Amino acid sequence: MTESSHVLVTGGTGCIGTQTVKWLLANTRATVVVGSREVSRQQTRDLFEEDDCTRLKSIRIDIRNQRQLEEALTSHAITHVIHLAAMQTPDCNADRDLGLQVNLAGTQNLIEAIKACRPSLHRFVFASSIAVYGPRHSYPGLKVPMLAEPAPVNVYGTWKLAGEHLSRLFCLETGIPTVSIRPGVLFGPGRDAGLTAATTTAMKCVALERAYEIPFRSRQDYLYAPDVGAAFGNAAMAPFRGYGLFTLPSHTVDTAEIIALIRRAASETGLDANFAITAGTAEVPFICDLQYGPFLLAFPETPHTPLAMAIQDSLKFFRMQRERDGLKL
Repeated sequence: MTESSHVLVTGGTGCIGTQTVKWLLANTRATVVVGSREVSRQQTRDLFEEDDCTRLKSIRIDIRNQRQLEEALTSHAITHVIHLAAMQTPDCNADRDLGLQVNLAGTQNLIEAIKACRPSLHRFVFASSIAVYGPRHSYPGLKVPMLAEPAPVNVYGTWKLAGEHLSRLFCLETGIPTVSIRPGVLFGPGRDAGLTAATTTAMKCVALERAYEIPFRSRQDYLYAPDVGAAFGNAAMAPFRGYGLFTLPSHTVDTAEIIALIRRAASETGLDANFAITAGTAEVPFICDLQYGPFLLAFPETPHTPLAMAIQDSLKFFRMQRERDGLKL
């Protein structure tokens, strides 16, 4: 990887975006351009205060504005694009028109901007989601094949599936190597929104010595946020040809198991004195047991942190945030 590489990360201040930027700064010599609708020096300091920011630039971009995207691509000599900007499921359900403009039309705008200004692009990475699948009971067997038939149950998953097809067509039309990634349930540093953020909220409550009930008891595929950032970084920078579609390395456990692991990590980090994490009674049919071997074959340098270690590291991170008066639920 040369110093002439310039990586645009749309949605670069979100959970995955922040971890992806951190990985790029630590593991490459590339200039990283963080694109977000809201940009401030204070936000950049808060998110990347422990990182070497000499190669970091923050710019304000709206994924709905193709001309603005073209300007960003050309003025920063972008060579790699990691497209993460999107509205999450609750926001898409609340405002479907805006969700459509951001999640689907925004992806098309970015693709058309790349075509219009023809930068020397080496890779395009699109963040899809496991929301493209149906409920777990739709897929028989112990494991769900990575290329099992999609059956999204909401507009968020539908638009992500359409975005995969747009990315595939982009690769066919331009010859630019393109990767679509379907991340699942993230936990750890930076996770703060959505139903499946409940597990991370539980860890924060342990650090704050508060009680908390995770509102379901279901099996899920859990992904450690820094590992996901590394996965997107590897997908952008490691050698690759053609078009690829992947799910990511995960840990499949139910809520009772995750609480037991949080309790153990709390004991090991001295946070167990007031441990009061419980699970609700709801059974949510989250997709889980997804195969992920093909991603590790394509990008073997991607880390897959053991679940117990990832939870312990997350608790240490949240305890440090609390000590700095920066931990919020």
